[in-house]
Amino acid sequence: MPYAYTNGIVTFYEDARPQGRTDVPTVVLIHGATTSLRLWDEQVPPLLEVGFRVVRYDVRGHGRSLVPPLGYSFPTYAADLTDLLDRLNVDRPITEALGVDQVHLVGLSMGGGIALQWALLHPERTRSLVLVDSALPGFGYSEEFAAQVQELVEVARQRGPRAALEEVWLPHPIFDGVRRFPDRFARLREMVLSHPGADLLAEAAEAPPIIDRLSEIYAPVLVIVGEMDLPDFQLIAQVLAANLPNARLEVMADCGHIPPLERPEEFNRLLLSFLQEVEASQKRGGDHGRI
Repeated sequence: MPYAYTNGIVTFYEDARPQGRTDVPTVVLIHGATTSLRLWDEQVPPLLEVGFRVVRYDVRGHGRSLVPPLGYSFPTYAADLTDLLDRLNVDRPITEALGVDQVHLVGLSMGGGIALQWALLHPERTRSLVLVDSALPGFGYSEEFAAQVQELVEVARQRGPRAALEEVWLPHPIFDGVRRFPDRFARLREMVLSHPGADLLAEAAEAPPIIDRLSEIYAPVLVIVGEMDLPDFQLIAQVLAANLPNARLEVMADCGHIPPLERPEEFNRLLLSFLQEVEASQKRGGDHGRI
């Protein structure tokens, strides 16, 4: 099974390459809170088809990765990812380097916050970022959304994570977009109800002020947001697009918080077009693949 020891825990991951190819660019897919790497099922085949290596993994405390009682913070998530990428080729031939040098990071919601944190720590290894309805550490969420998250945590601590996820989180408006598609919502529901919820029980970690450091991230960035997403994430997308030096914004019509599930074909077109554009620019010797 594809497990790696990363930053003191065991991380489950999947690593796929185009048939018969080794020297290809790597895309890392980072899921959102309470889901798992299965969120990206519709993205892996088209990425492989156009020639990308695709790595997706379960963030600590999610999916099949270890569920520690601590470490649910963006700096720790980023350190986990660094260790994974530094030993990703452990099962490959000895002629290959143990780690992966540069990667394209694609993160949804919490996964976008992880990608931003990692890009600040490793600018030389960040080939590009795709931030999908992204979280933004240091952003001041609305009183309404903050109160809803607090309710989720309180129910988890009083009655257990399962009750909180089923009665508070799944009915939340953040999932209204995908709720319109019963088969896709069923996939989401299965992921959410399988979430152990240790992050809900752990002491809340202070968010690093990434919002104040966006000007330091020079990699090409595609910011994607669903036009039906919550106002907080709409505003975050605007902040990211305005303050990241090399970013552009795409608003997906008739879409909520989870474009890879709600509108996979349209999302894949945006994703592949951007990644191929960055690769073409870098091959031409462009300025860090400026877009």
